[in-house]
Amino acid sequence: MPRLTLAELVRATQGALVGGRLDTIVTGVSIDSRTCRPGDAFFAIRGTHQDGQAFVGHARMRGAACAVTARIPVGLDAEADFPVVLVDDTTAALQRLGAAHRRRFAIPVIGITGSNGKTTTKELVATVLSARRRVLKPVGSYNNQWGVPLTLLALEPEHEAAVLEIGMNAFGEIAALAQLCQPTVGVVTAIAPAHLEGVGSVEGVQKAKGELVEAIPPDGVVVLNADDSLVLALAARSKAPVMTYGQADRADVRLGDVALADGGLAFRLAAGRATADVRLPLAGRHNAWHAAAAAAVGLALGVPLDEAAAALALATPVKGRLVWREAGGVRILDDTYNANPVSVRAALDAFREAPGGGRRWVILGDMLELGTLTESAHREVGTWVAGQPVAGLAAVGSAMRLAAEAARAGGCPDVATFASPEGAAAHVLSRVVRGDRVLVKGSRGMRMERGVDALLAGLTGSGEAPRC
Repeated sequence: MPRLTLAELVRATQGALVGGRLDTIVTGVSIDSRTCRPGDAFFAIRGTHQDGQAFVGHARMRGAACAVTARIPVGLDAEADFPVVLVDDTTAALQRLGAAHRRRFAIPVIGITGSNGKTTTKELVATVLSARRRVLKPVGSYNNQWGVPLTLLALEPEHEAAVLEIGMNAFGEIAALAQLCQPTVGVVTAIAPAHLEGVGSVEGVQKAKGELVEAIPPDGVVVLNADDSLVLALAARSKAPVMTYGQADRADVRLGDVALADGGLAFRLAAGRATADVRLPLAGRHNAWHAAAAAAVGLALGVPLDEAAAALALATPVKGRLVWREAGGVRILDDTYNANPVSVRAALDAFREAPGGGRRWVILGDMLELGTLTESAHREVGTWVAGQPVAGLAAVGSAMRLAAEAARAGGCPDVATFASPEGAAAHVLSRVVRGDRVLVKGSRGMRMERGVDALLAGLTGSGEAPRC
């Protein structure tokens, strides 16, 4: 973030300064006192589990230039000349600052949403655009009310485009984030059962995701998955020109047959008279659609199809999203970042199709936020697992017990249930041998990455799992 004065920060956040000087220089923003750097403005965010107000003192010790708070911190020495900016709401203040900073840049901003594939598509779009532009992208999945403004505040004068991931749990959240970041290109990857507790149904998901489409101005571009009827229907809500991608004949960027090749994927993309063969070094056929979306965004912003294909060949897997890891001769497919029925099915397909011998084991954690579909969705997952050539299923969580029942009824061997990812990992560790493979997946709240860590630690014989 470019330097700004405390006066500029106060004006942008609509706050009031208590103590300190208005010409104090702020060089960054932090919402975590543990990573606060000298010169940062520390925003005391009140989250679900922590209130940042309690950590103002720690941020000050680490060299924060000021604190942005909703009340005067208890115990703060008023004579210490430490600036405090009082605001009505620290999250809203952070968003106002991010929006003000965004308005300084007349660059393409790409917003990406969807029930599946947001982060991978974000990475691939950034990869394609980097062929011709200097691109800002968020670290990890910074896609919520704090992550989006923090990403915007990382914009520097050298950036020529920004690629943002936009998530939601309820109606209105995408609209609010779009108002904040003012996207010029909007991408919708898929619409599936996810976050149903907040929006009630798949039709509710469609309505919520459509908020991004409605936010794109007439001189922007909307990019839609032509193979998802619910996504394609959003074209009617767009004020901007629409580009489509997929295997449908009507798609603007057409995806040919997808084949497995050298641990990744091989396919052809076509747009108009241009064609390009792509070698994508990612597991899972569904990632070919994410690559097609990235190529569509590239075409909209001046990257020819052949350059997009060359860039896609350099893509790298995203941590926790169908990443193969190996220890002790056992390969682990780590897809632990999140889960819903569509992404679980895609992971099972990728696991089944992966070349190589050995037995295959599956560790699955609960799919959260499915509302009234929780029982039926988990039982369906169990039926899918029973139809796979797997040696066994270790199910984690109360809902995944239903999947275990369905898998057992469907003839899946060696089905067991556990309260924790570590318990499931210990069960599988007692059974795997060199050459076997293990898939680990579950919703973010299930912390299934702990199961991967336990597998790696057990297979290497170390007390601590190796890190990527």
